Amino acid sequence: MSARVVLVTGGTYGIGRAASLAFAAQGDRVHTFGLSEEDTRAVMELAEQAGNKVSATTLDITDDEGVRRTVQNIIDLEGRIDVLVNNAAARPTGTMETTTAAEWDTAFNVNIRGMFITTQAVLPQMLAQKKGSIVNVSSGSGYGKPGLLAYSASKGAVFAFTNCLALDHAAQGIRANTVVPGFTKTGMTEGFPEKVMAMGGKMSVAGRVNKPEEVAQAIIWLASEQASIVSGTVIEAGTLPR
Repeated sequence: MSARVVLVTGGTYGIGRAASLAFAAQGDRVHTFGLSEEDTRAVMELAEQAGNKVSATTLDITDDEGVRRTVQNIIDLEGRIDVLVNNAAARPTGTMETTTAAEWDTAFNVNIRGMFITTQAVLPQMLAQKKGSIVNVSSGSGYGKPGLLAYSASKGAVFAFTNCLALDHAAQGIRANTVVPGFTKTGMTEGFPEKVMAMGGKMSVAGRVNKPEEVAQAIIWLASEQASIVSGTVIEAGTLPR
């Protein structure tokens, strides 16, 4: 199989970085962007150390024009985009009483608007190719979790967003699926107390906190030809039935 062109948002840390490196390891041409210049350099260096290559750009997912411009630059360079992984996320905490309007906007601007803008920029190229795979990363919090009102609401919206993509574009060769990571060691959780991490680990069939590399494998499979008949589905990666 010839190398595919893959774009991963929020691909310079945590699950996104693991996915970027995993795609690169199998020979795909990987492009990604993230907020931190330090993380941007780090993911490129990690890929290089493994004998692979990841092209990373420092970019805020809420910069609509920046996202559109970056996507177009990738298309101009590569001539195509085969896989889009929407992974960039923000996790404000709070209840209805404590969540501010700014925190609500942050959650939806990053977790949903960023996903919308990026997908809208990529989709015309996929339609022209008559083929493409979109994998959106949600969260177990998308089903509702205490103290995470804005984050949960925005991640819940990912399910409907993905299903609409799958239904609207199935006849045009576009697949869209959702991955729901269980309690995973990422930038969002690495500062949690050990007691909280241990409790989170009990929610996984593995009996421990998930590794980003394990969640990345679910993303890799959904984007692969082995999943060519799969669209509009949800893969729970490291969670137990509710």
